[in-house]
Amino acid sequence: MSAARGLLERRLDAWARWVVSAGVESGAPTLLARWMDGKGHIVFGGGSSEPADVIETLIESAVLKMAIAYPLRADILRLEFGAGCYGVAERQGIKGYDPRNMTQSKHAHALKISVRTYRSRLAEAKQVVNEALKAALSSRGK
Repeated sequence: MSAARGLLERRLDAWARWVVSAGVESGAPTLLARWMDGKGHIVFGGGSSEPADVIETLIESAVLKMAIAYPLRADILRLEFGAGCYGVAERQGIKGYDPRNMTQSKHAHALKISVRTYRSRLAEAKQVVNEALKAALSSRGK
């Protein structure tokens, strides 16, 4: 295992901290409402400057889209990074969920899937997020 985490993992860690600090985890509907109103894009109000958390909103948008088509992938990504994990635990019926004591094996067991499936869906979710970031960030440079 390498000492340095990859750029995507660092971005996902930042996204998870943003989800918790921005109140998205508590179920605040504003981000979802913005996403739905923007037909799949996060729409911010009037100002001409972009929000400071563009990467995090891009990731959240990708995860919200993923949750519609592939809910297990989105749930696994949220559990793995602790971004909205309590909502996932409640929705999945995981009793006594404590993210501090959870490993991939414990997450897989709680979701009633194999560790192999858990890791496979996690890799797929990361790929979806990475592709969404690449597409969004490359189009901004044009």
